[in-house]
Amino acid sequence: MKRSRAAWLTVAVLLLLVVLLVLFLPARWVVPFVQTRLHGLRLDGVHGLVWDGAAERVGGPDGRPLGRVQWQLSRRALWGALDLRLDFQGPRLAASGHLQRDAQGRPAWREVKVRTGLADWSIPSDPALGTPQGTLSVALAHAVLQAGWPVELEGRAQWHGAAMQTRAGRIALGNLETDLHGSNGVLSGQLHDLGEGPLRVAGQWQASPLGWRLDLLLQPRSGNPALRRWLARLGTPETDGTVHLQRRGGLAAAAPEAAR
Repeated sequence: MKRSRAAWLTVAVLLLLVVLLVLFLPARWVVPFVQTRLHGLRLDGVHGLVWDGAAERVGGPDGRPLGRVQWQLSRRALWGALDLRLDFQGPRLAASGHLQRDAQGRPAWREVKVRTGLADWSIPSDPALGTPQGTLSVALAHAVLQAGWPVELEGRAQWHGAAMQTRAGRIALGNLETDLHGSNGVLSGQLHDLGEGPLRVAGQWQASPLGWRLDLLLQPRSGNPALRRWLARLGTPETDGTVHLQRRGGLAAAAPEAAR
């Protein structure tokens, strides 16, 4: 009887140790297992717990330091319920958000905020039009992903200090804004300027895995010759300098216009 009690006590102590280890598992112990899933990113200076921790240095695939990340992971993950909060801060990018799964098991982001300077990125562009400058801010109330594409989306994006850096110099465009909507994998929004910049912008865009379309009215608010020359590269200007920009690609190029 005494041996049986001792055995049960040993099992109970071992179970308690396992529970305590899981509840207070140091984040640095898990890094080697997570590292292989980060697509070349490297975490250094990891501290805290698996459930509430941080990495002081996030390195890119080329070794360049990208920033710092903090996370909070609910212990409900032990029972398969994903509930993760991330906060990344770096010199080129600041981003935060709350990740869960919807009823269909798809990744669902909420309370997402992203801010980045466009000049810090090598964005493919037409040399004749220049490269984007300014700051892009995105706020998403809700985004559901499927195979990496947003099948549901609700939010807003702003391009502060929008400009294009050309060979001839910087072309200021003002401050632009678009709403972001998505349903059944089709994304759309209304794009416009905030009313005080050198360029009036009004129109709409649409995108899906099958293609995209853009329909904009661009009208200079002044006689700035550099801006007017830049607009003329986009299309034939009217007498007041207005350009109607229509672009599309993929299967959307042959699809009928969406109802407005």
